[in-house]
Amino acid sequence: MQQPETPKRDHQQIRYQRSTALWKGSLCFLFLLLCVSLLWIIVDGQAERLETIYYSIAAVLGMWLIGPLFFMFVSRLTKTPAVLLSWDDDALSTGKRKIAWSQIRKVELASPARSKWLLSASPMFVLYLKDGTRSHIQTDHLLSKKELNQAVTLLRRLCRNSSRIVEYRDG
Repeated sequence: MQQPETPKRDHQQIRYQRSTALWKGSLCFLFLLLCVSLLWIIVDGQAERLETIYYSIAAVLGMWLIGPLFFMFVSRLTKTPAVLLSWDDDALSTGKRKIAWSQIRKVELASPARSKWLLSASPMFVLYLKDGTRSHIQTDHLLSKKELNQAVTLLRRLCRNSSRIVEYRDG
């Protein structure tokens, strides 16, 4: 019997549900189909002059704002395994980058209002490092508010516990 994929602490990783990426990606796909159908109405000549302006603006803006989200969800849907981040006793791994626990000063959850070019900005974990830099871990809208809060609480606790272990090892 297969267990559902949920954000959890098993195997020292925070996972997301593929079903979330699937339904959000499907919703984006339907919206993109609506944008394409608006363009088709214009090309087919079924729109009046004023409708042509409205439809073309709506289609372009819809594709601009929803298109990147669609590809983001599809890429997360096809990614194996469905892990946002993982860790061991020494470091936190985001898939591309490993950050030693001893380098992390603070963990926070950030939700930027907008990103460049008016695209949707997803909530992210912000790791404040001891060298004064920050590392951002995007969640890509795949976790609920409750799951985000649980994950950031877990990461903070892990960061505190690992700093005690480092102090104990050095001491």
